[in-house]
Amino acid sequence: MRQRSVAPGDLVAGLLATGLGLAVVLYVRRFPELPGGQPGPALFPGIVGGLLIVFGVVLAVRAIAARPRPVEPAADSDESSTHPDLAGEGPIHRPPRRRRRYVPVAKAAAVLAAVGVYLLAAGVLGFIPTMAALLWLLMLALGARPLPALGAAVLATLLIYYLFGMVLLVPLPLGPLG
Repeated sequence: MRQRSVAPGDLVAGLLATGLGLAVVLYVRRFPELPGGQPGPALFPGIVGGLLIVFGVVLAVRAIAARPRPVEPAADSDESSTHPDLAGEGPIHRPPRRRRRYVPVAKAAAVLAAVGVYLLAAGVLGFIPTMAALLWLLMLALGARPLPALGAAVLATLLIYYLFGMVLLVPLPLGPLG
């Protein structure tokens, strides 16, 4: 059975995310409520805070559960007696298998760069073409296949546009195509 490898900082990151989410949820409780049960300004920050708590706890629990444990030799194997270095020793400690290098800093930088490009380009090109292109490029940078990534980027952009632009009436940049 393969065990999922966990980055050493996952426990710390999970606890920090949980703490930040808890702070956000407690802070937005002070925001004013709108009359008639309408969602107020605390709705979206409260949702984000709640998600931070949930995913932070999940990350921390997975990090604790995936800690390396000593590997015991099988009861029927006589490995310790046939190997001179292991004779009379305790449990065998095997290092985890090496996996491909994962570069989270570069991927996080790509996401931050996409936010910056969106801020610069959305007013000129409009929300739909800018968001679709940036989502597609981000998916490619994160390892998705080009054609499925293009479809997902277009669908996500249209869903976001409908939800925020049409339902919630958030003004989104129209661009030259209006």
